[in-house]
Amino acid sequence: MVTIAFFSVVGVLVVVVVLWILVEQARSNNPKPVIRKAPARYVTVGSDDEIQSFMDVYNLDWKPEMALEPDVPDRIREAVEKIEKISPLVTELSSRLNDPDINPKEISRIIVQDQGLTSFILRRVNSPYYGLLQRVDNIFNAIVILGYNEIYRIVMEERTRKIGIRPDKAEWVHANLTSCIASYLSGISRLGISGGTIVTIGMLHDIARTVMNSSCEPPPRAFSTDPRERLRQETEHYGIDHATLGGVLARLWGMPPRLASCIAGHHWPMFWPLRELAKAHGDIVKELSVLAIADVAARNFTQEISGPYIGDDYYRFVNRQPRIDTILVPEITKELKRIRRIMFDETTEEGEPLLGHHED
Repeated sequence: MVTIAFFSVVGVLVVVVVLWILVEQARSNNPKPVIRKAPARYVTVGSDDEIQSFMDVYNLDWKPEMALEPDVPDRIREAVEKIEKISPLVTELSSRLNDPDINPKEISRIIVQDQGLTSFILRRVNSPYYGLLQRVDNIFNAIVILGYNEIYRIVMEERTRKIGIRPDKAEWVHANLTSCIASYLSGISRLGISGGTIVTIGMLHDIARTVMNSSCEPPPRAFSTDPRERLRQETEHYGIDHATLGGVLARLWGMPPRLASCIAGHHWPMFWPLRELAKAHGDIVKELSVLAIADVAARNFTQEISGPYIGDDYYRFVNRQPRIDTILVPEITKELKRIRRIMFDETTEEGEPLLGHHED
């Protein structure tokens, strides 16, 4: 009886082994079909969000020059050379924000050396804009409560105001929105972009628009809200666009060449695909990708434009889908709404105007 049971078990095992071998042979004779990825698709600027091919999106009638040392028209250069250089404090703080071992005490020691800047920061921190429950009376606590990036954005505002560059309220709001989104994207994309660099270029990327508006004769008709079209109009009217001029300004101010190049090229992803841009300027393609998407997202948030505007290769590069709702997620829009409230706040509790209308 035991013998019969033993041979029965052995027989079952043999059958199972044979069936397993047959199944494996069948699988090897019928390999899984190779799944081919669809070619990259790009989103157009049209209001209907129509999707077209790579060549359709970047086959444009006009493109700006991808140059980092452009020819600046004489009348523009004269206007730029009259502008005082921005404080070295901006560059110093930017470099310190890139240091992984940064600490609030070190940053506060740098800031408190300038009494005017210290006073400005404390007035801003204690304004209704932040709605803090307890009054802040020193820079160290301000940094701990608001964070490095927020303090740095306030520093950027004060330093540009000090040299006579006074963007209007909407322009400063856009700068803050872009900087905020860029900081968020640089974190989730894990591209290794330094915090100080992304905040700086986010705040200064459109600074030359203010210079053009205040120092040059305006065009007969208002500029288009479409970013691509505006660059073309600026080039035709001024002989240079605001992004390129922003890079020139940054170099004149003695800012790091990498940072100046990012400002100059922040619209390039609207005109050239990622592969082509990386081939020409691979050293700054990460920053340009994040900044360009942040710029577009900020203008979508304020409803100046509608649509992704940039090829989906850039969105994939920063680990997002090519839709604005994957950028303007709830965790970031809450902060953006807080920033946008500046547009409706006429004064601080001390009676001083917020953003762009300060008196020396």
